[in-house]
Amino acid sequence: MKTYQHQKLFVLLGLCAALVLAAMIGAGRLRASALALVSAPSLVNYQGHLRDSGGNPYTGQAALKFTIYDADTGGNNLWTETYLSVPVNAGNFALKLGSVTPLSASVFDGTGRYLQLSVDLTNTDSNYTDFPRQQFTSVPYAFQADSVSWSGITDMPAGFADGIDDTGSANYENVIIVAKSGGHYTTITDAMNAISPASDNRYLVWVAPGLYEEQVTVKPYVHLKGAGMAVTQISSKASGSHTSSAAATVAMQADSQLSDVEVANISEAQDGVAIYIGSGNSNTRLFNVKALANGAGGDRHDGLFLNGGSATLEHVYAQASGAGVGNWGIFNSASSPTLDSVTLMASGGGSANALRLNGGSPIIENSTLKADQSAAAYGVEGTGAGAHTVRFDHSVIDGEDFGIRLSSGNYTVYVGASLVQGGGNAFAGTIRCVASYKADYTAVNTTCN
Repeated sequence: MKTYQHQKLFVLLGLCAALVLAAMIGAGRLRASALALVSAPSLVNYQGHLRDSGGNPYTGQAALKFTIYDADTGGNNLWTETYLSVPVNAGNFALKLGSVTPLSASVFDGTGRYLQLSVDLTNTDSNYTDFPRQQFTSVPYAFQADSVSWSGITDMPAGFADGIDDTGSANYENVIIVAKSGGHYTTITDAMNAISPASDNRYLVWVAPGLYEEQVTVKPYVHLKGAGMAVTQISSKASGSHTSSAAATVAMQADSQLSDVEVANISEAQDGVAIYIGSGNSNTRLFNVKALANGAGGDRHDGLFLNGGSATLEHVYAQASGAGVGNWGIFNSASSPTLDSVTLMASGGGSANALRLNGGSPIIENSTLKADQSAAAYGVEGTGAGAHTVRFDHSVIDGEDFGIRLSSGNYTVYVGASLVQGGGNAFAGTIRCVASYKADYTAVNTTCN
């Protein structure tokens, strides 16, 4: 490499006197997505201008050598590349650093980086003149984004502080994901067994689309949520006495919630229940749920069995069919739930009741109850002992034999602004209708007839 003295001689010979350099360095905007990660291009745009000793722009070909050092003088040679026969037109030339010798992130792994240009106007790769080094500013250090260490990142989000990029999923406290693949668990039962919910430690168990063939017990302080009734389904052939949760596909407990899921019991033996709610309370809630008990055979099928306490049901569809003794949309055993925008359907067998009352004082609003194709098809049937009050408002009660039948017990049933088809039959208790009508929109009397 020639010294500064050689450079002076070189200038005196008129081959080169001055160099005006301008580095124009561009960095593309980086975009990242979960689907693709694109590396930054390993190139740096460089433009320069050459003049001779008389100040005239140089035209011809030149050999250019670029070297990156870690100091403004001396220091270590970190990278170098040489270009031969570079065209220079009216003093101007342009090229891309890294085209011959690739630039890597390691070159900029430090605080000070300096670029030195050497020019050989004889284009022989042997007669270079060195020019003062120029310090790189911030933009070329973007190469470091390709290999930056976790320790070099400031204001790191808490979720990445462990040095792990959890690509494809996020972890939220007390949120459990059940999925056929890619979740925390592949069965709902395993997810329930793995958690210890409490009043100050509540959980959401989210179930991805798919058919889950299992019996499930939803623990207190857990919300079991599917991806929608049409895509998340829980099914079983559980059987036994319909008064027991052992016969249910899903068993709900106090302070538990269920939403956005279809639950089916396809038992063909003894009794089968889709959803069983035991001793529910005001925090026990079903929302946007379909409950089907429709196996071909068995004695009793219940879409829902409500055993004591209270619960809230909104936008629930419950249907029962296929059993020989009784098919009940809801079998209400001494429970006092609130039902809003609920559809209850029952058909077939010796008895079909959209709502079977065995005690309790439900409140039903904006709902539809229909029973048909049975030896005793009643929209509502009241049985059991004790005094109870049941209220219907803005609903449809349709029984092929009776809309409302009170077979035993001391019920008072109030019906307001509702359609009652099949009439009322109060063997025990009282039925009182106000502003109600039949399917042909003729008014019913105060006893719903």
